[in-house]
Amino acid sequence: MNWSKIIPFESTVNTAVEKISDGVITKMNHAEEQRNREFTYRLKELEFYKSNYDKDLKDIFDYWFEIVRVVHIKDNENLSEAEKSRYQKKFVELSNIDKIAKYKMNTLKYGGTETGRVLAVMSSLNQKRYSNKPSQTDLYIWCSILAVLKKDILGQELNPSDILRVLVNDFDDHLKDVDEAKHYIKNYYYKIYKEEPFWLR
Repeated sequence: MNWSKIIPFESTVNTAVEKISDGVITKMNHAEEQRNREFTYRLKELEFYKSNYDKDLKDIFDYWFEIVRVVHIKDNENLSEAEKSRYQKKFVELSNIDKIAKYKMNTLKYGGTETGRVLAVMSSLNQKRYSNKPSQTDLYIWCSILAVLKKDILGQELNPSDILRVLVNDFDDHLKDVDEAKHYIKNYYYKIYKEEPFWLR
């Protein structure tokens, strides 16, 4: 029996169905190709971070912890003149503008919002207009960087004041200076970001 005579336009319908099927298959193929491209991209990205992550993070943490150690010890009254000179030279080397800029960028690569903010606060408070800041401000902001990195990158809680307590043997004698620095930084942070930093609560 000739079905084309019984079902009008059968060949037209079949052609349309085939074209629709071809179109759907083509779209599915494009979608699959795009998913494969995205997967490959993510895989390469993951591989990049995996290959550099451990080495970079160790380098970043070593740098910031070392600079805090040197900042704290370089003006110690108990050091001999030779030791003071050695630590001062080490501080100049660590805080060289090119070196510190490099480590800021490397740190931002792995850190989050708060890492960016604490580094921005540090840079801002180094401007001449803030030269009248409390005496312990620089040391406190360096310790704050360590606290933020521990939280932002490793998910570990560490208070800047506790870091200072470890570093400074006569911490209680300088409690007023430390509190002044803490409140100074907190007020500046609030002025910029309209909220309190978690690391100064």
